[in-house]
Amino acid sequence: MPRTRLLYRLSGAVAASIVVFSLGACASPHVAAPVALSIPVAPGVLDGQDKSILVNGYSTSYAWPDMLQDMLDDHAGGHRTYHVINSVIGGAPVESWVADTGSRDYDRTIGSLERDFLGPSPRLLGSVPLPTIAICQQSLQLTFDRRGPVKTESDMAGAELGADAIQKLAQRLHVYGIDRIYIAMHIYKKPVEPEVGNERIALRRLLSRGIPYIYEGPDVWTPTRDTFPKSYGDDGLHPNEMGMKIMAESWYRTLAGRDARDDVVRRMWNRNYDVDSMMHHYLAWRRGE
Repeated sequence: MPRTRLLYRLSGAVAASIVVFSLGACASPHVAAPVALSIPVAPGVLDGQDKSILVNGYSTSYAWPDMLQDMLDDHAGGHRTYHVINSVIGGAPVESWVADTGSRDYDRTIGSLERDFLGPSPRLLGSVPLPTIAICQQSLQLTFDRRGPVKTESDMAGAELGADAIQKLAQRLHVYGIDRIYIAMHIYKKPVEPEVGNERIALRRLLSRGIPYIYEGPDVWTPTRDTFPKSYGDDGLHPNEMGMKIMAESWYRTLAGRDARDDVVRRMWNRNYDVDSMMHHYLAWRRGE
């Protein structure tokens, strides 16, 4: 389905360590020390032009897109210039998004995405622009194996299988005219290590292929590992407010690049967020309630 889209070109990202200082006024009572985030710093996509950014992910991403929206509004001087479109589906890692056409998984992922946001009559997009950017925070669990395909840091065969799956997800999004796709892998998940941590090796293999519309997202595994269990809820699997804020900041700094502002970051950390209520609100919205 051809559409006219904007294409933003990005120079090669350089790795940088960004330190987020937890001030005494921060909302989360768990924050007690700086959190080191290693994320790419490069010219960003926040150029003042009205645009929509699609979020692709699973159940750990219900709440942080709203936090990211607040940061993007602050970055734009209080204006809604950048529209965050949350399209996450719980229990849907990469394997669900690349399922065969006509399957149940296809219908609840790609089918739902088309019905709600990217099809000819998007149910939930409203009056905002069609997305030109996607930020994917994904996982390779269930891809060829329940725990994931990359068994060790030297498992290049598993890494290639994982890279193939992630590439297929990106290609499916690109068909809808999304011209810039950032990909990050799963946050730390203690019961499924080292496979979850090794997902970054599959992503590295994919990035080495030089596909022009695929870009590296932030490393969210390292900061959530380093703050475990303080950044997680009681189940030890899903992030609490602190964990959600770590992800929101990581994605803001990726999208803003060298234009990222520390005052925007501090303002987000000083806000109070009820992540459970945010999750329920999101799920109700996707149901059309």
